[in-house]
Amino acid sequence: MNAPARAAAKTAADALAAAKKTAADAAAAAAAA
Repeated sequence: MNAPARAAAKTAADALAAAKKTAADAAAAAAAA
C-alpha cells in the first residue's frame, strides 16, 4: 500500500477512535448526571 493511502487509513481510524471516546465520555457524563 502506498504512503498516502496508509495516512488516510490512519486518519480515519484515529477519527473513529476519537468519536468512540467522545461517545463513551458523553454516556459517562449522562450517567453521572
